[in-house]
Amino acid sequence: MGAPNPPTTMDLGWNANELLLAFVTMAAASAVQSSVGFGLNLLAAPILALIDPIFVPGPAIAAGLVQTVIMAGRERRGIEYGHIGWTATGRVVGTAGGVLVLSVANGSQANIAFGSLVLLAVALSLVGLRLSPVPRVLIGAGCLSGVMNTISSIGGPPIALIYQHERGAKLRGTLAGHFVVGASISLAALIVSGHFTGTEVVATAVLVPGVLLGFPLARPLTRVIDGRSARPAILTLAALSAVAILARELL
Repeated sequence: MGAPNPPTTMDLGWNANELLLAFVTMAAASAVQSSVGFGLNLLAAPILALIDPIFVPGPAIAAGLVQTVIMAGRERRGIEYGHIGWTATGRVVGTAGGVLVLSVANGSQANIAFGSLVLLAVALSLVGLRLSPVPRVLIGAGCLSGVMNTISSIGGPPIALIYQHERGAKLRGTLAGHFVVGASISLAALIVSGHFTGTEVVATAVLVPGVLLGFPLARPLTRVIDGRSARPAILTLAALSAVAILARELL
């Protein structure tokens, strides 16, 4: 017998409105991240989880990896390469913890954990503590980012807090460098542990076109964002989406 055919979008039961919403969400979130350096899955993942939980975490991480690879190439001159090894060290430990959580939690528990982690991510971003990029801080942020990203696809805020006072290419490039390495570690762990299969590949293919559209959309937005912050709107929408997920599971 031959290998089974991979699932299609029709097999997964998505209608045209759901596919369009996923596309628009990823395009808008990609434009935001391309402009400010983070926020792709902080903005997109809660909405994707409401469309279909299959989109989170694996497909959202994989689509985000495509985005950050392109972004790191564009902003490569601003990357602080010496910092990335320290966060990668913490990321390996945190990712292992995230995979363990996925292995023991059922769907409802994972959604509750996901919604709670989104609110935690928002709180971390709002605190605005000035953290110096020294090894112990980078390792700790990498560890927390690994747990959060592997469970919920949202791992940006712990890293972004360290660089929140930077601007322009240095902010976007350095965050992209961290996210390329970190997302690769999380995605590899999901594949090895059996949490990223053919179904997740199809879901990723649905998300990537929106990511690619976000780059040209970000060009005019980048000039605006360099002079002001879009963070309040991002965090508000993420928090509202997380509350909606928690309400659905708890009520």
